[in-house]
Amino acid sequence: MIEEQDVLICLGSLEGLEDRHGAMLPPVAQASLFRKRSAKELLEGLKREHEEYIYSRGTNPTVKVLEDRLAALERGESCKCFSSGMAAISSVLASLLESGDHVLFVNNIYGPTLQLAELLARFGIDHTAIHGDDVRNFEEFIEHNTKLIYFESPGSMTFGLAPIREISKAAKERGIVTCIDNTVSTPLFQKPLEMGIDIAVHSLTKYVGGHSDAVGGAVVTSRELMEKIFYRGYMLFGGALAPQNAWLFLRGLMTMPARVRQHEADALAVAHFLAEHPKVKRVLHPALSVNERVLFETQMRGYAGLFSAVLDVEDFEELCAIVDSLRLFGKAVSWGGAESLVIPASGFDDDYGPQGIPKHLIRLSIGLEGADMLIEDLSNALAGN
Repeated sequence: MIEEQDVLICLGSLEGLEDRHGAMLPPVAQASLFRKRSAKELLEGLKREHEEYIYSRGTNPTVKVLEDRLAALERGESCKCFSSGMAAISSVLASLLESGDHVLFVNNIYGPTLQLAELLARFGIDHTAIHGDDVRNFEEFIEHNTKLIYFESPGSMTFGLAPIREISKAAKERGIVTCIDNTVSTPLFQKPLEMGIDIAVHSLTKYVGGHSDAVGGAVVTSRELMEKIFYRGYMLFGGALAPQNAWLFLRGLMTMPARVRQHEADALAVAHFLAEHPKVKRVLHPALSVNERVLFETQMRGYAGLFSAVLDVEDFEELCAIVDSLRLFGKAVSWGGAESLVIPASGFDDDYGPQGIPKHLIRLSIGLEGADMLIEDLSNALAGN
């Protein structure tokens, strides 16, 4: 269930329009710098570049509108947008960690995030990554120098849930900062900051944009943490979001409530179809998981259109043949757009691959073509037609 307040935030209905002459979407402030009336005003502004319009690498009027809406959706105090989701994640980790620190990664984590963790190990920052049954026992993996617990819920590829409130409680008792990648759920279906998490990161490229035409990321947190992230990670790494892309994300936000509702309904229909198909061993969808029903009902307001299925096939070649015979599912990375997409997990010999990903798994992003058409396409492919 999407809250009415969130729909109004996405539409911009709660904002004043006087400063943009009544335009529903703000104009694109295609400016690299902003002139001040005096030297003193300029110098004072430089001290508050996280709030003042000085240089668009720092703050830009179009990007600021997007940041304010995302902060409101996540119920956070402050948001900063980045040129990509990985730019956002990199800035969080680089800003909050130093040599000798330890990061605990909980649940299945986006691959490049773990690759970044491996890179940080060169600078004396250690990490532990847990998934599967270990997620429930995450406290056993907290070390004396753990400074950050970073997790996903639902997790990448397998879409298992992590206990958000328990992670928040355990971290606060130990003075550990918590960060969740909330991209899959969107702020419409999950509010981790309301459950005590310190930071939420997003790839705006997915459901926020919704049209496969822009790349971006975001961090939402408290003003105190954001000031640290802004000056340490954001400004020094230079991963600024372009104002034109911010405008595209603002346009995407206006239709996001309607889109994710449709994604949710169609994905559930497709998931139920696959769960009953003899060629499918298992469907990995949070709403269909009996073991995680309590977490799903207490942490989430719904779920959009991304899930996986494990097929009953002989080998990776048969898996790819089924994927290739799909007519309506594009073969591409990413997800969250209007078009349906499919990607197989890379072939591996063991029953489980990295982070416990089952053998012969395909990830499906359900688009807006309609459930009946997609089910027919899947039915034909699984039958070998």
